[in-house]
Amino acid sequence: MVEVEFFASHEEAMARLEEARKAADARVRPWQAAVKPGDRFINFGEGLVIFGEVLETYEGQRLKHYRFCRCYSVACPEGELGDVHVSTLVALVSRAFFEAMREQGWQG
Repeated sequence: MVEVEFFASHEEAMARLEEARKAADARVRPWQAAVKPGDRFINFGEGLVIFGEVLETYEGQRLKHYRFCRCYSVACPEGELGDVHVSTLVALVSRAFFEAMREQGWQG
């Protein structure tokens, strides 16, 4: 479900983003914080099973729980690049499982 918020100013929008980031950071579990490039994961969103591979981490305190990833699903079988907050990850998966899902067209 997509949630839409309206703001009176850019500053108000940025403050809301910062508040949401801090709340997400507070939900991070130790195994999620340890996710690193090369790891593969599963996630669920909007009726889709999403599989992802971590490509990069970021420097700096504000972005420490974000990872640059390529994520796949039946809706996006070629993969889509983007940032993922580790608090949203459900579990890490093995390379073998990840590749098996790729061969099945991401039909998880």
